[in-house]
Amino acid sequence: MNSILSFVALVLVLHFGFALLALSQDRNWRLVVAAPSLSRVAKITLRIAGYALLALGLSLALWRDGPGFGSLMWGTLISLAACAVTMILSWRAHWMTPLGSAIRATTSHHSAKPR
Repeated sequence: MNSILSFVALVLVLHFGFALLALSQDRNWRLVVAAPSLSRVAKITLRIAGYALLALGLSLALWRDGPGFGSLMWGTLISLAACAVTMILSWRAHWMTPLGSAIRATTSHHSAKPR
């Protein structure tokens, strides 16, 4: 049971890492949230958080399965997570609206002015 939960946690961490990286881009942000672009500080914060989640995913994979298989599994799952985020943004972007709304609520005072 613990191995299943740690695997699910690993997949979710990688998925949310790539989701944050995707939402830090103006095009994806406007597609998901339909709001003015984020400020430069908010974008950088999202990117740092996204990369931190990917690094956390690597540490989880190494802890879960050791350096040999853990790094292989992380490399595979990171590709699948990136593809999943890309497919969601392509076909069902509204699925990411709750995450975008949460980000917007926490960074509303940092939003850039509309152009």
